Amino acid sequence: MPSRKGLAEEAQSFGDDTSELSSVGHMRLKIDSAGRIVIPAEMRAAMMVRPGDMVTAEVVDGEFHLVSPEVALKQVRAFARKWKAEHPGESVVDELIADRREEARRELEEANTWRKAHGLPPLE
Repeated sequence: MPSRKGLAEEAQSFGDDTSELSSVGHMRLKIDSAGRIVIPAEMRAAMMVRPGDMVTAEVVDGEFHLVSPEVALKQVRAFARKWKAEHPGESVVDELIADRREEARRELEEANTWRKAHGLPPLE
């Protein structure tokens, strides 16, 4: 398995795609008295996990879902690549920055309204 990259300041390629992901058919797994399940090696390989790795788990409509950080990253990259292809020339970073600036402007306006109502000088 390649070394895992975390968040980075440098631009990252969206080249990874979900074509590297694999599936394993249904298997019957036993839950022991402590609630543990042994995940067979074939499934661990498909999930891109090794002993000691952390996974994220959730229950959706009664189904138990596990996802490894590596698989989640590949899914996010595939989504980003698709979004970028469908929205050429748009920058989600610029959009996020604009949204945050607008949010900060509204918060400052609300704070100054409150400060004015309480006889305090406005913030800049």
